[in-house]
Amino acid sequence: MRIGEVLLVIADCPQSFRSVPEETTKHGYQLLGEPERIGQDIYFYIKVVQ
Repeated sequence: MRIGEVLLVIADCPQSFRSVPEETTKHGYQLLGEPERIGQDIYFYIKVVQ
C-alpha cells in the first residue's frame, strides 16, 4: 500500500478490539477513529503513514 491509502479490516473476534489497534501502532500505521461494530463484525480503518 502507498502512503495515504486506507485499509478496511473487518474482524469478528472480540479480541481484535485490543490486538488490531496494538498491531497498527506497532507497525507505524494510524487507526482512524474508533472501531465500529455492526452485528458481529468489527470494522477498523487503518491509514498508511510511512
